[in-house]
Amino acid sequence: MLSGWTEALGIASGWDAVFVLLDIAIVYALVYQILLLIRGTRAVQMLVGLLLIIFGFFVSQDEYLGLSTLHWLLDKFIGSFILVVVVLFQNDIRRALSSFGRSSIFSNLSSGQGAQLVEELVRAAVLLSRNRIGGLLVLERGGDLSQFAEEGITLDAIVTHQAIYAAFNPANANPLHDGAMLIRGDRIVAAGCFLPLSTNPRIDKALGTRHRAAIGLTEDNDAVVLVVSEETGTISLATGGRLERDLDANALRDALQSLLTTSQDAPATPPRGTGRKVAA
Repeated sequence: MLSGWTEALGIASGWDAVFVLLDIAIVYALVYQILLLIRGTRAVQMLVGLLLIIFGFFVSQDEYLGLSTLHWLLDKFIGSFILVVVVLFQNDIRRALSSFGRSSIFSNLSSGQGAQLVEELVRAAVLLSRNRIGGLLVLERGGDLSQFAEEGITLDAIVTHQAIYAAFNPANANPLHDGAMLIRGDRIVAAGCFLPLSTNPRIDKALGTRHRAAIGLTEDNDAVVLVVSEETGTISLATGGRLERDLDANALRDALQSLLTTSQDAPATPPRGTGRKVAA
C-alpha cells in the first residue's frame, strides 16, 4: 500500500518525499490563510455557492445524472471561472495583496478584559446618549476591517469611555466626530472612518446615515456596530444586517457580552426582547 502511494506521488527518493511534503504544506498554508481572510465576511457564502456550482458540474455529466443542458450551462460558466472569481472577490483579493508581509492581529481578550471592554462601551454609549451626541462604533470580530481603518484617522489607544466621548464630541471643530470609530480587541484603531450604506429597501425611512451605515457594514461581515442617535439619543446595535433599537444600559451590556464572547466562527445576534428590530 505504501509503495502505491509513493508511486502515485512520484516519490523515488528521500528528497522527493521532502519536496512533496513541502508542496503539501505550502498549499495547506495558502488555503488556511485564504479561509482566515474571508472568515466572517460575505465571501464565505459566495465561496460555498461556487463550490456547489462545481459540484453540480460534475454530477450533471452523462455518466452520473445525465443533465446535458445543465452541464452545458455550467461548462460555459466554469470556462470563465477565473474572471468570475476576480469579480466576486475583488475586495478580498485587494485586501489580501495589501496585507502581504503584515499580519492581522486579533486580540484574544481574557474574561476580565472582555468585561472591562463591555463596561467602557456601555458607559460611553450612555454618556453620548445623555448629551445627544451621535456615535458610531465598529467592533471588529472575525472579519478584517483594515480597509476602513486606512480611510480614517489612525489611532492607537485603549478603549475608554472618556476617549470615545472625546472623539465624538463635535466641540471645537473636532475632526474625529464625523465618521465611525474602529475598535479591535481593547484598542481604538482609527476614527473618522467611512462605512458603506445599506441599500436594503425595507429599512425604515426614518433612519439616518449612521444607522444605514451600521446596517450596511454588518450585511457583509460579522462586525458589531454600536450606534447612538444624535437626534433622539437612542442606542442601537447592528449585527448581521439587523438593527436592534431602544436599548438601555442593561440591555446593551447583555447584548455586547453575548456577542463578544460568542465564537467568531458562527454569527451571533443580540438576545431577543432587548429592543426593537427595524431591519431584516
